[in-house]
Amino acid sequence: MEDFPDIISSNIIDQKWDAFWEDRSAAMPAGERQVLVLSLPFLPGSPEQVQLQRMLQACQLTEHQIHILQLEPEQLIAWHQIRDAIKPKQVILLGVTTEQLGLSVYLMPHQVSRFNDCIWIPTGSLELLAQQPEIKTHLWNYGLKPVFIDKSYD
Repeated sequence: MEDFPDIISSNIIDQKWDAFWEDRSAAMPAGERQVLVLSLPFLPGSPEQVQLQRMLQACQLTEHQIHILQLEPEQLIAWHQIRDAIKPKQVILLGVTTEQLGLSVYLMPHQVSRFNDCIWIPTGSLELLAQQPEIKTHLWNYGLKPVFIDKSYD
């Protein structure tokens, strides 16, 4: 009998994944918005915040159209709770992964993808975009501009 593992006392799923079942609706921003920006943390007045403001201005978005949520690199939060609270049409991921949202989906980086009745634009962190202008250019030409300026994805 010693050759068989003791599956009853073994960990099957790590406790960190419990975050996807915890009710966080009270922590969600109030009000529906067209655009959801999920970003790695940045400080107020930092170059990253200035860059984000410029990106959103270039997209002709106002503060009444967007919600910005900052997630720590390892923070997990359930997409369905965010979706139900904000009801976004477009989601911009700035260094945040789909895995952090409990999603098993691959989205093309720096360009438009469709998933769950939303337009998704995943890319690197604001810090990465500042360091690699070629990624920022690709993001603009194949992600942000077609969605927000050309309105090719309604």
